[in-house]
Amino acid sequence: MSYSRSTYWDQVFQDAIHGAMQLPSLCVDIMNTTQFQRLRNIKQLGLVYYVYPSASHNRFEHCLGTCHLAGKMIRHLKQQDPDLPISDRDMLCVEIAALCHNLGHGPFSYTFQKIINQHREENGGEKWENKNATCKMLDHLLEKNPHINEELKSDEIDFIKDIIIGETRNSQKPKFFYQIVNNTGYKIDVNQWDYLARDSHFLGIGKSFDHGRMMKMSKVIDGEICYRDKTVDNFYDMFYSRYRLHKAAYQHKTVLLFNKLLGEAFRSADKHMKIFEKVDDMKKFTYFTDSILEEILKNENNEGLKEAQSKLESMFYRCYKYRGTDKDGNNRDGDQEKIFCEANLDYGAGEENPLEKIPFYKKGEKKSFKYNQEELEDRLLLPNTFHLKIRHCFEKKVNNKNEGSKKKKESDF
Repeated sequence: MSYSRSTYWDQVFQDAIHGAMQLPSLCVDIMNTTQFQRLRNIKQLGLVYYVYPSASHNRFEHCLGTCHLAGKMIRHLKQQDPDLPISDRDMLCVEIAALCHNLGHGPFSYTFQKIINQHREENGGEKWENKNATCKMLDHLLEKNPHINEELKSDEIDFIKDIIIGETRNSQKPKFFYQIVNNTGYKIDVNQWDYLARDSHFLGIGKSFDHGRMMKMSKVIDGEICYRDKTVDNFYDMFYSRYRLHKAAYQHKTVLLFNKLLGEAFRSADKHMKIFEKVDDMKKFTYFTDSILEEILKNENNEGLKEAQSKLESMFYRCYKYRGTDKDGNNRDGDQEKIFCEANLDYGAGEENPLEKIPFYKKGEKKSFKYNQEELEDRLLLPNTFHLKIRHCFEKKVNNKNEGSKKKKESDF
């Protein structure tokens, strides 16, 4: 088995967030496959794009950025402690995992995951997760591209999948490897750093944290990634940036409405297009992207798709007006169609303070510690609560899209 293609750097990509990114040749080979190129046609922020016109970036460039940061992170950790058991092949596997970590996303990213799981819950099906679909798509990619498959050993493929999942299933490497791309423990990883920086940039919402500084202040202690104590302020800024993005964009009231309408459109169209079955066939899933909207809309003569088309047109023509927040969710006016959407906002750890979960270290010390709430309150201005629920109410404006387009547009969108 030859590894010659993966032993040198061979292509530089210019990125809006990270500048010049130099990626391993095997990663470039993976990028140039049909299975990976599909990510060009999946919006990073789903239907947020229909509210923020500049949020047009895709999963493709996010994966490249995550791969770039993963390479920097693993090399930094090795530099901090040359005795760490990190080989060149380990570094490559981390980069491949970072590059491929979004292969299993469906149309409109996480919106689709919520829609299909609601459908499966109603029909007694098993829960669907994009990270498991990612592993299946990776297998499909390797099967269809033997020139890439022959560059990787079977245990390396298992290692790559476990990094994507964020836990050891079939590989037995030190814990810190599984914290770089998908840190399920305390939600700090290169995936988070890239999407927070990238989304903030394309949404036009500034960020106050510096992931480069956080990376340089990291090292491995007792098998896990820890951070210098003085970066706690930077991490608070990061979690606050996450909360602000959710409130202003990811869970914007109109985005939540559109997500619900899209779900209704998909469930209606599924009876005729078998939309939800596409996730079980990787060949079909390869071409299952945001273009599904055009596939639904272009079949104007298909009576079975009229309801789905009507739901999508309700999005495009903004046929609902905002009625404010509502606690009980009751339809008090029987003659008006109402839709209720709920925003769940937090700092990344539900009702808990995520800063309490991070392992820190002090300068010159080789042991880690965690701040408690009292210590954090002495250092930071913390909110009283880390979790907020908001229930939004929308009401149908008109039934006729043409009539609605002639009326003066409401400003509450």
